[in-house]
Amino acid sequence: MIEYSLTPDDLVAYASWRAQAAGEEDAQVRRYRLTGAWLAGAVAYLVVFAISTLPLLLAGQLPLAGFTELLDIAVGLAVGWWEWRHGRLGAWLLLRRYRTKARVSLEKSGAARRITLDADGLTVAAGERAAHVPWAQVTGLAETADHLFILTGDTAAHVVPKRVAPDAVAALAAEIRSHLVSG
Repeated sequence: MIEYSLTPDDLVAYASWRAQAAGEEDAQVRRYRLTGAWLAGAVAYLVVFAISTLPLLLAGQLPLAGFTELLDIAVGLAVGWWEWRHGRLGAWLLLRRYRTKARVSLEKSGAARRITLDADGLTVAAGERAAHVPWAQVTGLAETADHLFILTGDTAAHVVPKRVAPDAVAALAAEIRSHLVSG
């Protein structure tokens, strides 16, 4: 038996691993880089517009306002292009999406977990709920430097952080592998 508490970062690690393993990570990163570029460019444009062009419009200086509007657009495009090339805001947006989903998931199921193994499979208890997973439904096992993912379907897994007890997690992985090989 192994007991531990999940954090949002543990579930973020699984979401990131799954996207990478499924080959979806590049498409997600591109989509969020594009979203970040549009967002950064739009915000830059609006800020520069409010500072430079809007006062000129309110003062009735239309020819000068038209010129500064062109500069505002150029600044928005430049900031958007820079963000698209570097992707910092896009990476933050993707990470924020993963964290939000992780927090919602932990709010529903609770953070405390307990995994016990028996001859028929494994039992995973989350809070007051428990689910028994027969060995036939354990489709694989994946490991990263910090986590063990017990795969139970195309997109389902039980996440076990190695920080809990590295030796106990290694023993758990070995036991599960023995059932995968023999099954």
